[in-house]
Amino acid sequence: MTSRPSRILIVDDNEMNRDMLARRLERKGYHVCAAASAHELMERIKLDAVDLVLLDIEMPEISGLEALREIRKMYSAIEMPVIMVTARNQSEDIVQALGIGANDYLTKPVDFAVALARVGTQLSHKRAQEELKESEERYALAARGANDGLWDWNLSTNVIYFSARWKAMLGCQDDEIGNKPEEWFEHIHEADRDRVKEEIAAHQKGATPHFESEHRIRYRDGSFRWMLSRGVAIRDEHGKPVRMAGSQTDITEGKVSDPLTSLPNRLLFLDRLGAL
Repeated sequence: MTSRPSRILIVDDNEMNRDMLARRLERKGYHVCAAASAHELMERIKLDAVDLVLLDIEMPEISGLEALREIRKMYSAIEMPVIMVTARNQSEDIVQALGIGANDYLTKPVDFAVALARVGTQLSHKRAQEELKESEERYALAARGANDGLWDWNLSTNVIYFSARWKAMLGCQDDEIGNKPEEWFEHIHEADRDRVKEEIAAHQKGATPHFESEHRIRYRDGSFRWMLSRGVAIRDEHGKPVRMAGSQTDITEGKVSDPLTSLPNRLLFLDRLGAL
């Protein structure tokens, strides 16, 4: 993430209001640019790489509400926070602005301590969302690179998400496996099923630092493949597991062939013998 100062655009037709607010913000380390009207607002946002807009509601020609509508056509409330500035007797405008998509509002005369706090809050929220998105994208890219299947189990609702890759590892299409844990357990070899459930339960009880299990899973054609499943539980403030997520890796080749000769090993022989 960038470490540059946050850039704030003040849009107000009153020069004194603009200057006073700009000075206070600059003292706090923000980079401030200003505009006397909403004309060319979108161009200013792009050219100045703006992070947040302080937008006066009461302006000639193009009102702050009209300008807000234009901003929301291009940017979400997370992408471009907008704090409206309004007179105290304009409560209807405040309600309308919030309905259009304003993040917050300030009333005139502006309390600068309140203004700085609300600007800081909106920028912190924006940075947190950007960091979360970047983290999710990085994780998704790493998961695709690793070629693993992913699963995410909501223990409160007993609903589990299986990624498309997880399902493909069983030879299934995306719509052929539902969202219940039984979809997973029923595919596990009956000789491994109870053990896997016990390993999951042990981790949920806190007996193990994470869940890790090697087991066989039935492929669509009826054959079995060896999988390595890993996961970790997320707990609430009382230590109760509320969510569990992890990955699945196909380790069949390493389990059924000799690593030096690549010839079928004893495990594969016994597996085939058991299928007779």
